[in-house]
Amino acid sequence: MALAGERIRVFQLIALALGAAGIAVIATHADPSATPIGLALVMLAALSWAMANMVVRSSGTRDMVAYVVWASLFAIPPLLVLSLLFEGPPVIWDGVRQSNAATWGAVLWQAAGNTLFGFAAWGWLLARYPTAVVAPMALLVPVFGMAASAFWLGEPLPAWKLAAAALVLGGLATGLLYPRWKRIRTSGGLGSGSNA
Repeated sequence: MALAGERIRVFQLIALALGAAGIAVIATHADPSATPIGLALVMLAALSWAMANMVVRSSGTRDMVAYVVWASLFAIPPLLVLSLLFEGPPVIWDGVRQSNAATWGAVLWQAAGNTLFGFAAWGWLLARYPTAVVAPMALLVPVFGMAASAFWLGEPLPAWKLAAAALVLGGLATGLLYPRWKRIRTSGGLGSGSNA
């Protein structure tokens, strides 16, 4: 936020602390088989996401669909080279040959739903609203992930998952609703005209 020229306020720090506490609860209950290289890659992905948000925000573009399409084209060469290096042509060809309708449906969803729509919508929000309003929404990803795994895969929702979700949602509510509450309170909107 500071790099985007936005002032950091106390309520935003409180919201950040709540959200970070929720993510920390999730991290402390992570699968013990996670490797240091795996954790490092996850942290690198988070850093890349943050840097991409800064690039999108500073680009000034309004046509996010075109922006995402062109940005995706630049991803093809390095991803192809990495796939050839780490998997090799035989594995790639076997994967294509063994693909069925469900596989191609998943590819279509990843390309159109997640990438084109998801990133374009996210970029559209970043271009029009302060970073402090948009960026915290990314904290909902693990909350939705836990809820979806419980709904579709029947995974349990122990108390720690519910506590983590409550902390994240509490942080989001603080960051998004406190300014409105303060504005209403300052303008005398709460309780004005009533004896309650």
